[in-house]
Amino acid sequence: MKKGLLKELEEFINEMLDVSGKIALENFREIREMSLKGDSSPVTKTDIKIEQYIRTKILENYPNHKIIGEELDYVDGTENITWYIDPIDGTRSFVAGKHDFGTLLAVVMDKEIIGGVVDCPALGERWTSFQPKQTKVNQVITQCKAVEDLSNAVMATTSSHEFGMKKWRAYQSLEQSVKVTTTGSDCYNYGLLASGYIDIVAERLTAPHDYLPLIKIVEGAGGIMTDWEGKKLDFNQNNVYVLASASSDIHELALKKLQDTE
Repeated sequence: MKKGLLKELEEFINEMLDVSGKIALENFREIREMSLKGDSSPVTKTDIKIEQYIRTKILENYPNHKIIGEELDYVDGTENITWYIDPIDGTRSFVAGKHDFGTLLAVVMDKEIIGGVVDCPALGERWTSFQPKQTKVNQVITQCKAVEDLSNAVMATTSSHEFGMKKWRAYQSLEQSVKVTTTGSDCYNYGLLASGYIDIVAERLTAPHDYLPLIKIVEGAGGIMTDWEGKKLDFNQNNVYVLASASSDIHELALKKLQDTE
């Protein structure tokens, strides 16, 4: 297939993100204005500017592809390839002057994620995956490195404040079992998991553009990502509780803790 297409997409996306990253950095720590959408999530003019740029480049090069983005309307197309765009994942971090925001992209063909990217321009780190079992950070192949026991695990979550009571109890069961938990950092956590620094990420994500790119990055590096019941994530879930782990063994142990209170 896709070998030629994947290489082409990887080159195209890297070139495009070189520019979108500059747009982000030109506005980083320069603006503090944001508005809240209907779901109370924040958005800035930079979010919209980056998504507009990415959409324009996609349609210039692939006019028949479909596009689903966080900020702008769905674009239909005649080909069976769909792009998912989150222009700034971690808008709160971006507005607060923190470096760990990122741009997320996923390319899906026939219900298969064929490409995924986590680009963190303020940190100079970009994770890409365009092969079934390969993830690269800044063009160097990287791998998850899992511990064997939860008691030695490093876990991350962006925020547990949005959990309902039942999910909070499940999360607490897991958090009390690991060695240390770190909060914040949004998509950056998944890059760190793919690079062997984090063992588990457990949190709630809003929509497919939030989690499809992350699945590709995590699984390409040898990890696994499901919902909190161990079910595979599909392409149209909203407000889904996700669990990403550095290995299937540590994933199973984490799932059992999440289900302790069920």
